[in-house]
Amino acid sequence: MPVSGSAAPDRVDVTTMKYCQRCGAELDLGRFCINCGAPVDPSTPAPAPVEAPPVYGPATTYVLPDRTVPPAATPRVGSAGRRRSPGRASGPGAAVWIFLLVGLLLAILLGSCLALRTSGSDGSAAPTAEPSKTPEPSDPTSATPTGVETGRAGTDLAVVAKASAPRPMSASRDLAGNRVSYPASNMLDNDRATAYRLTGDGSGTVIRFDLGKDRVVTAVGLINGYAKVDGATDWYPRNRRILSVEWRFDDGTVVTQRLVDTPDLQTIQVDPETTGSVQLRIVDVSRPGRRGGKNTTAISDVLLLGS
Repeated sequence: MPVSGSAAPDRVDVTTMKYCQRCGAELDLGRFCINCGAPVDPSTPAPAPVEAPPVYGPATTYVLPDRTVPPAATPRVGSAGRRRSPGRASGPGAAVWIFLLVGLLLAILLGSCLALRTSGSDGSAAPTAEPSKTPEPSDPTSATPTGVETGRAGTDLAVVAKASAPRPMSASRDLAGNRVSYPASNMLDNDRATAYRLTGDGSGTVIRFDLGKDRVVTAVGLINGYAKVDGATDWYPRNRRILSVEWRFDDGTVVTQRLVDTPDLQTIQVDPETTGSVQLRIVDVSRPGRRGGKNTTAISDVLLLGS
C-alpha cells in the first residue's frame, strides 16, 4: 500500500499540461503526445494560447486605371534597308526624286528643241524677211547667173519671138517608141521636155530671136541642156551641157552668162536694152555624159524678159 503523504512515482499529473511543447497540439491524458509522440514533461508550462486572427468584413474590390505602357514603335526602314535616325524628319522617297529629275530633263530638252526650231540650220538666228532691193547695174560684158528668179518685173517676150538657128539633128524616137523632133521653136514653147538639139559639140552656134519690133529687155536666160525625163531615164546628164553663152543686142552690147550644171532655168539681169532682136551664141559646152552619153548639144528653154 502506498505511503501516506507522497505521490506515486509512476503517475504524472497532467492536469496542468494542456499543449505539447513540441508540436503545440492539445494534450490528452497520457505521458506521450498523441500527435507527435513526444513525452509529456510536467515541468514544462503549457504554451500560451495562440490568438486567432481578427475577422474582417467582406473584402472591397478596387479597379485601378489601366497603366499599361504601350510597346515602343518599331523604327521604319528606309528604301536602302537602313534604319532612319529617330530625330531625322522623313522626306520624299527616292522614286519621287527620280521623277522630278526626269521631268526637269524633259523640260530642258523641250526648250532646246523649241530654240532650234526658231534658229537657222547653221545655228544662227532665223533670217527675217527684208524688202527686196533693186541690184545695181552690172557690167554688161560679164554677168553672174542668178538662178530661176530674175528679180525684174516684165513679160516673157519669147511668146512673141521667132527663132532662127542652124539645122537641128534628125528626129529620133523616145523609149516608148514615139517620134521626137528638135526644131528651134522648141526653145520658145515653155516646155522643158522639148529641146532644140544639135549633133556634136555646139560651140560657136549662133541663134537669133526676132522680137517683131523694138522692145525693152531686162533679163535673159535658158535651160542649158536636154532636161527631158523619160520614165526612169534623165537625159540631162547624158547629153552635153552648155557652160557659157553670149547675149548680143542691136546696139552691139554683149552680155556673157556663165552657167552651172543644173536642169533648172538660169537667168541674168541686164541693163534695160531697147532692141528688136537678141542673138544667143554658144561659147563652151561640156563633154557627153559618162553612162550612156549622147554626143549632142541641146537647149530646152529660153527666157526673154521685158516689155
